[in-house]
Amino acid sequence: MFLQREKELKLLNKSFDLPNSSIEFLFGAKNSGKTTILQEYSKDKDRLYFSNYEMIPSMFFTQMANTINEYFYEGDVNTSFSTFSEVLKFLDKQVIEKKLVIIIDDFQNIVKVEKNALIELLKFWKKNLKNKNIQLIISSSLLFNDNLDEIEKVLTNNITLDYLDFIAIKEFFPDMNRLDQLYVYSLLGTTPSNLKYYNPKIDFTDNIFNLFLSPNSYLFDYGIRVLKNEISDIGTYSSILHSIAKGNTKIGDIANSLDVKSTYLTRYLQKLIDMMVIKKIVPVGEDKKISKFGRYEIEDSALKFWFSYIYPNLTALQLNDVKEVSKQIQDEFISKTVFLSYKKCIKEMINNKKKDILGYEPLHIGSWWDNNNNTIDLIAYDRKTVTFIQILWEDKDVAKISYGELKSSSEKFESSLEKKYVIVTKNTFFNMK
Repeated sequence: MFLQREKELKLLNKSFDLPNSSIEFLFGAKNSGKTTILQEYSKDKDRLYFSNYEMIPSMFFTQMANTINEYFYEGDVNTSFSTFSEVLKFLDKQVIEKKLVIIIDDFQNIVKVEKNALIELLKFWKKNLKNKNIQLIISSSLLFNDNLDEIEKVLTNNITLDYLDFIAIKEFFPDMNRLDQLYVYSLLGTTPSNLKYYNPKIDFTDNIFNLFLSPNSYLFDYGIRVLKNEISDIGTYSSILHSIAKGNTKIGDIANSLDVKSTYLTRYLQKLIDMMVIKKIVPVGEDKKISKFGRYEIEDSALKFWFSYIYPNLTALQLNDVKEVSKQIQDEFISKTVFLSYKKCIKEMINNKKKDILGYEPLHIGSWWDNNNNTIDLIAYDRKTVTFIQILWEDKDVAKISYGELKSSSEKFESSLEKKYVIVTKNTFFNMK
């Protein structure tokens, strides 16, 4: 199922229509839909598509060469290719008359076995490939931050895929009521490859067992699968993700929960950011590079669920002892995870309809907090107005009390702009289009 990627398709098509060659980078976390959008985009175009690098270098570089040779000559090459540079040189020899889309999917797997592959590609692009009649698209589930400056010198588009919004759940389960959609979203997010295994004809708790708790279930080893693609020593990374999933979002709190120093965690957190497994967020108006108030979040709902409930209970679950784990999920899931997902859904809705809801197009919008436990769900502002938004599940009576609390908290956010206040309740969510 292909959803919500019209903006990305438009960018790629615009580049394809250029009279010259272009190079695009498509970044996205594992299971965010990179391959799906690339297949959708290129299905009606002349293309060379490279993937499947789970083999020794000489085999997959030769396979790449064979893919090139089959496209131009309908046959395999008669020699072995041992480096990525040899493949690029072979590609450069081909005569390309009609615009050709060349897709290298999961490029991070090539970098694993040839660490200079990206540098070689960028050099070869500037010297040779940019003069060919091609659109080169590189996809990766790893951010190449060390080479960002070099990438920006040559790229046409740098596209980062976020996970789909909550409204995508309705496309998967159109007959499901809004509250049940929220439960599914809290459990699996909007990843199509996970959602397709959810069975709306059976109870939600039965789905949890079938998807996560049984040793033979599809997502029983989900967290391990996500991590092992990029790292071999996953112990520390798993412990960090478990801590974040349980609510420790500040680096100091994560360090305390693991009984280590904060400085010890820095490189691990950065690696998880580069893998797009976690995201560092800062209060609206703050610079992410220097802010002291950064918090870390797991974006993938299924991954968060896995590290909350499966990871710490793997031994029991492997012995089919699910009673205590099921009780823990029943006690915590709705009160913690579902409510946080509800807030996330409301934020998505406001972000998607900012001008309609706020009455103006904000220059900045985001959550805000300080070190004194003052928190505001959303603050939006332009050059005239600042709007403070609090998101509640409760009814109107509680909303009246929260209005006063919101006004009090807003005084901690320094601003000389005209102030507006908005309280959002569950009625907004249930009536949301």
